[in-house]
Amino acid sequence: MRIDSKVRQGLLVGLCVTLRTVMVLVGLALLLWGAQWAAMASGLSVVRPNMAADSGMVTRIMKGAGTFTFVWWRSTLEAALGFALIPKWRAKGRYDVAAVAVAVVSAVCVAFLILLMAGAGTYGTCTYPTCWPAPWDGIILAAPYFAGLVTLTVMACFADRIPLWVRCLSPTAVYLVGTVLLVLVWDRWLLPFFAGPPPW
Repeated sequence: MRIDSKVRQGLLVGLCVTLRTVMVLVGLALLLWGAQWAAMASGLSVVRPNMAADSGMVTRIMKGAGTFTFVWWRSTLEAALGFALIPKWRAKGRYDVAAVAVAVVSAVCVAFLILLMAGAGTYGTCTYPTCWPAPWDGIILAAPYFAGLVTLTVMACFADRIPLWVRCLSPTAVYLVGTVLLVLVWDRWLLPFFAGPPPW
């Protein structure tokens, strides 16, 4: 009788560890997808850094795939789901080391992709020195993603004091609200700023 309960308990622990590992890996994959989505302008229009400044704003802007469409919502929600899958269920210590590690890996990946995308569009002669607006527009486009990662990291540093639902929903909400706000202000205020000359 005792052997059966120990075997069941061992199987249950093994199942929980396997499920947690799968959730972290799926969350990491979704966050890496979100890193790519953030670095690729999330469906928004961007400025071509190698077009002549006097060619007009319409010529300098490369139209995005669109926002608030089915594909945009699907991609944004997939990335947001990654934030919710990472936090540990029951933190035994103060820190959730796996969540911090995933956040650091994701931040490094999105920074690398932003720099890669900044260099990818600069073939030919740049209009302004340092190929303005690259990489600054990419950093602003990824700001909601970075804010979600910072929130995930802060929540992971106090894992034993913050309930699981708060640790799951806070980074997700920060990312989603930030992304929607960015989309709402991008075309009206930020895109014309980046299409103009550099501020320095």
